[in-house]
Amino acid sequence: MRDRLYLCAGPFLAVLALASVGGGDPSRSPSNEAILAAIRNNTLRIYSSYNGIEARRNAVSRVYDSRTGELIESAEVLLIRREYFRQRPEYTILRYVKNGEELPPEKYRYRTREPIHLPFDVDNDANYDECVSGTAVVEGVRCWEVEIVPKKKTTRHLSGRAYFAEKGLSLRYLEGTLADKPFGVKSIVMRLHFRGLGGASVVERGEYDIDVHIPLVYPHRRIVYRFTSSDDRLIPGNKE
Repeated sequence: MRDRLYLCAGPFLAVLALASVGGGDPSRSPSNEAILAAIRNNTLRIYSSYNGIEARRNAVSRVYDSRTGELIESAEVLLIRREYFRQRPEYTILRYVKNGEELPPEKYRYRTREPIHLPFDVDNDANYDECVSGTAVVEGVRCWEVEIVPKKKTTRHLSGRAYFAEKGLSLRYLEGTLADKPFGVKSIVMRLHFRGLGGASVVERGEYDIDVHIPLVYPHRRIVYRFTSSDDRLIPGNKE
C-alpha cells in the first residue's frame, strides 16, 4: 500500500520546477501578451542558468478513509530533495516516522516519476496555452492571475492557475491539478506557495489533496500531504 501511496504522490511534487519564474518589471500598463512574454523570458533565463532546486523538506502525510474520515496511516519525513527542471527528482531521507514509530530512513519507499512538462519552457507552445485572466491579492501582494491550459491530456501536463506579482513578476502561488490522473486516482488538488531566491521563486510550503480508489487493493483513500521547505539553493549547470 505504501508503494501505491507514494507512487500517486510522486508526479505532483515535480511541479516545483515552476518555482523558477522570477525577475523582470513589466511596463506601466502592459498588455496580456507583454506580461506572458516577460514571464516566459524570465523562466527561460533561469532554466538556462540553473539545473534545478535543492531544499530541505519537512513533510507530513495523512491517509484517511474517504467515506468516514477515519485516520488510517500517518507519516513524517525529513529529507533533502533535488528537483531538476527536466529530469526525475532525487532525494535523501534523513528521518522517517510512521504511525508514531521512528524507522530507519531506508524504510521510506518513494518512487520518483518523470517531471511535469513545464509551462513557459522552450516547448511551451506544444504543451500549453496561457492567458492572463485577471488580478488577485495573494497574501497582501497584488498579482496577475494566469490560467494554464494543457494541450495534451497526460499525467505530465499541468492544469491550473498561477499568480505572479505585478511588481517583478515573481511567482507567488499556484493551484491546480494534472491534465490526466494516474491509475486509481479520482481527484487531485495541489496548492503551492512561493518565495524569492536570487531572482527566482522557490516553493516555501505546499499541500496535495488526493482521492484514490483501487477496489480491494487500495479502496476509498484520501491522502493529504503537506510540507515546508528551507535551506533552498539553486543547482547550477546542466544535468545530463
